Amino acid sequence: MTALRSTIATVFHSQSSDADRFLPEGPRSVVVEGRPGIAWVNIQTATDSTRGDIHVRLWDGEHRAHVQPARPGFWFPTDRPNTLLVGMEKQVGTLNLTTNTFTALADIGDPNPRTIINDGEIVPGGRAIVFGTKDVRFAFPVAKLYLFTLDDRRLSVLAEGQLCSNGKCFAQDANGLVLYDIDTPHRNVVRYRLDLAGRAVSEKSEVLSFRDEPGFPDGMVDVGDGTVIVAYYNPEPVPAGRAVRYDLKTGKAVEEWLTPGSPRVTCPLLVEHEGRVRLVLTTATEGMPAEMRGSCPSAGDLFWAETNLERISSSEIVQLSS
Repeated sequence: MTALRSTIATVFHSQSSDADRFLPEGPRSVVVEGRPGIAWVNIQTATDSTRGDIHVRLWDGEHRAHVQPARPGFWFPTDRPNTLLVGMEKQVGTLNLTTNTFTALADIGDPNPRTIINDGEIVPGGRAIVFGTKDVRFAFPVAKLYLFTLDDRRLSVLAEGQLCSNGKCFAQDANGLVLYDIDTPHRNVVRYRLDLAGRAVSEKSEVLSFRDEPGFPDGMVDVGDGTVIVAYYNPEPVPAGRAVRYDLKTGKAVEEWLTPGSPRVTCPLLVEHEGRVRLVLTTATEGMPAEMRGSCPSAGDLFWAETNLERISSSEIVQLSS
Protein backbone atom coordinates (compact mmCIF):
# COMPACT_ATOMS: atom_id res chain seq x y z
CA MET A 1 0.00 0.00 0.00
CA THR A 2 1.33 3.43 -0.96
CA ALA A 3 1.95 5.69 2.04
CA LEU A 4 -0.23 8.78 2.23
CA ARG A 5 1.68 11.94 1.38
CA SER A 6 1.90 13.98 4.58
CA THR A 7 2.74 17.68 5.00
CA ILE A 8 3.51 19.41 8.28
CA ALA A 9 1.66 22.69 8.82
CA THR A 10 3.13 25.55 10.85
CA VAL A 11 1.53 28.27 12.97
CA PHE A 12 1.13 31.56 11.13
CA HIS A 13 -1.23 33.27 13.57
CA SER A 14 -0.87 32.63 17.30
CA GLN A 15 -3.89 33.68 19.33
CA SER A 16 -3.33 36.27 22.04
CA SER A 17 -5.80 34.90 24.61
CA ASP A 18 -7.47 31.69 25.74
CA ALA A 19 -10.83 33.20 24.78
CA ASP A 20 -9.68 33.63 21.16
CA ARG A 21 -8.51 30.01 21.06
CA PHE A 22 -11.79 28.46 22.18
CA LEU A 23 -13.65 27.76 18.92
CA PRO A 24 -12.22 29.38 15.76
CA GLU A 25 -13.95 28.11 12.60
CA GLY A 26 -14.99 29.06 9.09
CA PRO A 27 -11.91 30.85 7.68
CA ARG A 28 -12.45 32.62 4.35
CA SER A 29 -10.61 35.14 2.25
CA VAL A 30 -11.68 38.73 2.83
CA VAL A 31 -10.92 42.25 1.65
CA VAL A 32 -11.31 45.00 4.24
CA GLU A 33 -10.79 48.63 3.27
CA GLY A 34 -9.06 47.39 0.13
CA ARG A 35 -6.62 45.20 2.07
CA PRO A 36 -6.71 41.40 1.60
CA GLY A 37 -6.54 38.82 4.35
CA ILE A 38 -8.63 36.13 5.96
CA ALA A 39 -11.40 36.19 8.54
CA TRP A 40 -12.95 33.58 10.78
CA VAL A 41 -15.55 33.21 13.51
CA ASN A 42 -14.75 32.34 17.11
CA ILE A 43 -18.15 30.83 17.84
CA GLN A 44 -17.88 31.35 21.58
CA THR A 45 -15.17 32.46 23.95
CA ALA A 46 -15.59 29.89 26.75
CA THR A 47 -17.63 26.83 27.68
CA ASP A 48 -20.42 28.85 29.29
CA SER A 49 -20.18 31.89 27.01
CA THR A 50 -23.15 33.04 24.93
CA ARG A 51 -21.19 35.39 22.70
CA GLY A 52 -18.37 35.14 20.19
CA ASP A 53 -16.24 37.18 17.82
CA ILE A 54 -15.36 37.65 14.18
CA HIS A 55 -11.62 37.97 13.59
CA VAL A 56 -9.86 39.53 10.63
CA ARG A 57 -6.17 38.89 9.99
CA LEU A 58 -4.85 40.97 7.10
CA TRP A 59 -1.88 39.71 5.11
CA ASP A 60 0.11 42.77 6.16
CA GLY A 61 -0.04 41.43 9.73
CA GLU A 62 -2.81 43.50 11.32
CA HIS A 63 -5.31 41.56 13.40
CA ARG A 64 -8.76 42.85 14.33
CA ALA A 65 -11.36 41.26 16.59
CA HIS A 66 -15.02 42.26 16.26
CA VAL A 67 -16.87 41.35 19.47
CA GLN A 68 -20.39 40.07 18.79
CA PRO A 69 -23.43 40.08 21.08
CA ALA A 70 -24.20 36.41 20.34
CA ARG A 71 -22.52 33.30 18.88
CA PRO A 72 -21.65 33.53 15.16
CA GLY A 73 -21.63 30.23 13.27
CA PHE A 74 -20.51 31.38 9.82
CA TRP A 75 -19.67 34.43 7.76
CA PHE A 76 -19.60 34.98 3.98
CA PRO A 77 -18.09 37.74 1.85
CA THR A 78 -20.52 39.95 -0.05
CA ASP A 79 -20.48 42.38 -2.98
CA ARG A 80 -20.83 45.33 -0.59
CA PRO A 81 -17.59 46.83 0.73
CA ASN A 82 -16.71 45.90 4.32
CA THR A 83 -19.98 43.98 4.69
CA LEU A 84 -20.38 40.31 5.60
CA LEU A 85 -23.37 37.98 5.62
CA VAL A 86 -23.36 36.30 9.04
CA GLY A 87 -25.29 33.51 10.71
CA MET A 88 -25.47 34.34 14.41
CA GLU A 89 -27.30 32.34 17.09
CA LYS A 90 -30.68 31.96 15.34
CA GLN A 91 -30.53 34.82 12.82
CA VAL A 92 -29.03 35.52 9.43
CA GLY A 93 -28.02 39.10 8.73
CA THR A 94 -25.40 41.54 7.54
CA LEU A 95 -22.44 42.78 9.56
CA ASN A 96 -20.82 46.12 8.76
CA LEU A 97 -17.16 45.71 9.71
CA THR A 98 -16.60 49.47 9.86
CA THR A 99 -19.23 50.01 12.56
CA ASN A 100 -19.48 46.40 13.82
CA THR A 101 -23.26 46.64 13.37
CA PHE A 102 -25.37 43.52 12.78
CA THR A 103 -28.66 43.86 10.88
CA ALA A 104 -30.93 40.82 10.98
CA LEU A 105 -32.55 39.65 7.73
CA ALA A 106 -34.27 36.46 8.91
CA ASP A 107 -34.79 34.26 11.97
CA ILE A 108 -34.82 30.45 11.82
CA GLY A 109 -37.81 30.36 14.17
CA ASP A 110 -36.47 27.47 16.24
CA PRO A 111 -37.28 28.03 19.95
CA ASN A 112 -35.10 25.14 21.16
CA PRO A 113 -32.52 26.72 23.53
CA ARG A 114 -29.98 24.06 22.57
CA THR A 115 -29.75 24.86 18.86
CA ILE A 116 -27.66 27.59 17.26
CA ILE A 117 -26.54 28.31 13.70
CA ASN A 118 -23.35 26.54 12.68
CA ASP A 119 -21.55 26.05 9.35
CA GLY A 120 -22.81 26.94 5.87
CA GLU A 121 -21.94 27.57 2.23
CA ILE A 122 -22.90 29.95 -0.57
CA VAL A 123 -25.07 28.46 -3.32
CA PRO A 124 -23.50 29.01 -6.77
CA GLY A 125 -24.67 32.35 -8.11
CA GLY A 126 -24.53 34.08 -4.75
CA ARG A 127 -28.25 34.68 -4.23
CA ALA A 128 -28.82 31.89 -1.73
CA ILE A 129 -27.03 30.07 1.06
CA VAL A 130 -27.34 26.70 2.75
CA PHE A 131 -26.45 26.38 6.44
CA GLY A 132 -27.08 24.13 9.39
CA THR A 133 -27.61 24.28 13.12
CA LYS A 134 -26.13 22.21 15.92
CA ASP A 135 -27.13 20.82 19.28
CA VAL A 136 -24.75 22.64 21.63
CA ARG A 137 -24.62 19.51 23.80
CA PHE A 138 -23.71 17.37 20.78
CA ALA A 139 -26.23 14.77 21.94
CA PHE A 140 -29.66 14.84 20.28
CA PRO A 141 -30.79 15.09 16.62
CA VAL A 142 -32.54 18.44 17.01
CA ALA A 143 -30.47 20.32 14.40
CA LYS A 144 -31.60 21.12 10.86
CA LEU A 145 -30.33 22.06 7.41
CA TYR A 146 -31.69 25.34 6.00
CA LEU A 147 -31.95 27.23 2.72
CA PHE A 148 -32.00 31.05 2.78
CA THR A 149 -32.73 32.98 -0.41
CA LEU A 150 -31.84 36.67 -0.78
CA ASP A 151 -34.54 37.55 -3.31
CA ASP A 152 -37.35 37.02 -0.82
CA ARG A 153 -35.43 36.72 2.47
CA ARG A 154 -37.09 33.37 2.94
CA LEU A 155 -35.89 30.48 5.09
CA SER A 156 -36.84 26.85 4.42
CA VAL A 157 -35.91 23.62 6.20
CA LEU A 158 -34.18 21.20 3.84
CA ALA A 159 -33.49 18.36 6.28
CA GLU A 160 -34.10 17.53 9.92
CA GLY A 161 -32.69 15.07 12.44
CA GLN A 162 -29.10 16.31 12.47
CA LEU A 163 -26.87 16.73 15.51
CA CYS A 164 -24.14 19.09 14.32
CA SER A 165 -24.42 20.31 10.73
CA ASN A 166 -20.91 21.22 9.60
CA GLY A 167 -18.82 21.44 6.41
CA LYS A 168 -20.54 21.84 3.05
CA CYS A 169 -19.67 22.34 -0.62
CA PHE A 170 -21.45 22.39 -3.96
CA ALA A 171 -20.97 20.84 -7.37
CA GLN A 172 -22.94 21.03 -10.59
CA ASP A 173 -23.66 18.25 -13.04
CA ALA A 174 -25.97 17.74 -16.02
CA ASN A 175 -28.95 17.44 -13.68
CA GLY A 176 -28.28 20.55 -11.62
CA LEU A 177 -26.93 21.33 -8.17
CA VAL A 178 -25.32 18.81 -5.84
CA LEU A 179 -24.78 19.53 -2.14
CA TYR A 180 -22.17 17.69 -0.05
CA ASP A 181 -22.85 17.91 3.68
CA ILE A 182 -21.17 16.79 6.91
CA ASP A 183 -23.17 15.94 10.01
CA THR A 184 -20.22 15.57 12.38
CA PRO A 185 -21.41 12.85 14.81
CA HIS A 186 -22.41 10.60 11.91
CA ARG A 187 -18.80 10.76 10.62
CA ASN A 188 -19.67 10.93 6.96
CA VAL A 189 -20.28 13.14 3.95
CA VAL A 190 -23.76 12.90 2.47
CA ARG A 191 -24.64 13.85 -1.10
CA TYR A 192 -27.96 15.55 -1.86
CA ARG A 193 -29.60 16.80 -5.02
CA LEU A 194 -30.63 20.43 -4.31
CA ASP A 195 -33.75 21.72 -6.03
CA LEU A 196 -33.32 25.44 -5.49
CA ALA A 197 -36.64 26.47 -7.04
CA GLY A 198 -38.50 23.75 -5.16
CA ARG A 199 -36.60 24.52 -1.93
CA ALA A 200 -35.91 20.85 -1.29
CA VAL A 201 -33.21 18.18 -1.26
CA SER A 202 -33.49 14.61 -2.54
CA GLU A 203 -31.44 11.56 -3.60
CA LYS A 204 -29.60 11.37 -0.28
CA SER A 205 -26.57 9.06 -0.36
CA GLU A 206 -23.36 8.60 1.60
CA VAL A 207 -20.21 9.32 -0.42
CA LEU A 208 -17.52 9.37 2.28
CA SER A 209 -17.36 7.47 5.56
CA PHE A 210 -14.94 8.38 8.36
CA ARG A 211 -16.13 5.85 10.94
CA ASP A 212 -12.73 4.14 11.01
CA GLU A 213 -10.82 7.42 11.27
CA PRO A 214 -9.69 9.03 14.54
CA GLY A 215 -11.60 12.16 15.44
CA PHE A 216 -14.72 13.76 13.98
CA PRO A 217 -15.06 15.44 10.56
CA ASP A 218 -15.72 19.15 10.99
CA GLY A 219 -15.15 21.72 8.22
CA MET A 220 -14.69 20.94 4.53
CA VAL A 221 -13.42 22.82 1.48
CA ASP A 222 -13.81 22.03 -2.21
CA VAL A 223 -10.52 21.68 -4.08
CA GLY A 224 -12.27 22.05 -7.43
CA ASP A 225 -11.13 18.82 -9.07
CA GLY A 226 -13.54 16.30 -7.57
CA THR A 227 -11.70 16.22 -4.26
CA VAL A 228 -12.39 17.86 -0.91
CA ILE A 229 -10.28 18.57 2.17
CA VAL A 230 -11.85 17.60 5.49
CA ALA A 231 -10.65 18.87 8.88
CA TYR A 232 -10.71 16.45 11.82
CA TYR A 233 -11.59 17.51 15.35
CA ASN A 234 -9.85 14.92 17.52
CA PRO A 235 -10.78 14.97 21.24
CA GLU A 236 -7.98 12.53 22.12
CA PRO A 237 -4.55 13.64 23.44
CA VAL A 238 -2.71 12.96 20.18
CA PRO A 239 0.46 14.86 19.22
CA ALA A 240 -1.01 16.44 16.07
CA GLY A 241 -4.28 17.21 14.36
CA ARG A 242 -4.95 16.49 10.72
CA ALA A 243 -6.83 17.44 7.61
CA VAL A 244 -7.24 14.94 4.78
CA ARG A 245 -7.97 15.33 1.09
CA TYR A 246 -10.44 12.80 -0.35
CA ASP A 247 -11.58 11.78 -3.82
CA LEU A 248 -15.39 12.07 -3.84
CA LYS A 249 -15.80 9.37 -6.49
CA THR A 250 -13.56 6.68 -5.01
CA GLY A 251 -13.74 7.68 -1.34
CA LYS A 252 -9.97 7.26 -1.08
CA ALA A 253 -7.65 9.57 0.84
CA VAL A 254 -5.24 11.47 -1.42
CA GLU A 255 -2.99 13.30 1.06
CA GLU A 256 -2.96 14.77 4.55
CA TRP A 257 -1.69 17.78 6.51
CA LEU A 258 -0.71 17.67 10.20
CA THR A 259 -0.94 20.38 12.88
CA PRO A 260 1.64 19.63 15.62
CA GLY A 261 0.51 20.46 19.14
CA SER A 262 -3.09 21.09 18.09
CA PRO A 263 -5.33 18.02 17.64
CA ARG A 264 -8.69 19.76 17.30
CA VAL A 265 -8.71 21.01 13.71
CA THR A 266 -11.97 22.72 12.83
CA CYS A 267 -11.93 24.07 9.27
CA PRO A 268 -9.77 24.26 6.12
CA LEU A 269 -9.33 27.08 3.60
CA LEU A 270 -7.33 27.23 0.38
CA VAL A 271 -5.73 30.60 -0.35
CA GLU A 272 -3.48 32.03 -3.02
CA HIS A 273 -0.72 33.91 -1.23
CA GLU A 274 2.58 35.18 -2.61
CA GLY A 275 2.14 33.17 -5.79
CA ARG A 276 1.45 29.86 -4.04
CA VAL A 277 -1.64 27.93 -3.03
CA ARG A 278 -1.60 27.30 0.71
CA LEU A 279 -3.91 25.47 3.06
CA VAL A 280 -5.07 27.41 6.13
CA LEU A 281 -6.40 25.43 9.11
CA THR A 282 -8.25 26.74 12.16
CA THR A 283 -7.93 24.80 15.41
CA ALA A 284 -9.65 24.96 18.79
CA THR A 285 -9.33 24.27 22.51
CA GLU A 286 -13.06 23.69 23.05
CA GLY A 287 -13.60 21.08 25.76
CA MET A 288 -9.88 20.44 26.23
CA PRO A 289 -8.98 19.38 29.80
CA ALA A 290 -6.34 21.48 31.55
CA GLU A 291 -3.95 18.53 31.78
CA MET A 292 -4.19 18.04 28.02
CA ARG A 293 -3.78 21.73 27.23
CA GLY A 294 -0.20 21.63 28.52
CA SER A 295 0.77 19.08 25.88
CA CYS A 296 -1.03 20.99 23.11
CA PRO A 297 0.78 24.35 23.06
CA SER A 298 -0.60 25.43 19.68
CA ALA A 299 -4.24 24.49 20.28
CA GLY A 300 -6.48 27.28 19.04
CA ASP A 301 -3.86 28.79 16.72
CA LEU A 302 -4.18 29.14 12.95
CA PHE A 303 -1.87 27.03 10.80
CA TRP A 304 -0.89 27.01 7.17
CA ALA A 305 0.91 24.58 4.92
CA GLU A 306 2.20 24.24 1.40
CA THR A 307 0.21 22.36 -1.25
CA ASN A 308 1.04 21.07 -4.72
CA LEU A 309 -2.02 22.81 -6.16
CA GLU A 310 -1.43 25.31 -8.95
CA ARG A 311 -4.66 27.25 -8.50
CA ILE A 312 -7.88 27.30 -6.52
CA SER A 313 -11.41 27.38 -7.86
CA SER A 314 -13.12 30.76 -7.92
CA SER A 315 -14.88 31.64 -4.69
CA GLU A 316 -18.54 32.61 -4.53
CA ILE A 317 -19.60 35.81 -2.82
CA VAL A 318 -23.06 36.72 -1.61
CA GLN A 319 -24.75 39.10 -4.06
CA LEU A 320 -26.56 41.48 -1.74
CA SER A 321 -26.91 44.21 -4.34
CA SER A 322 -28.43 42.16 -7.16
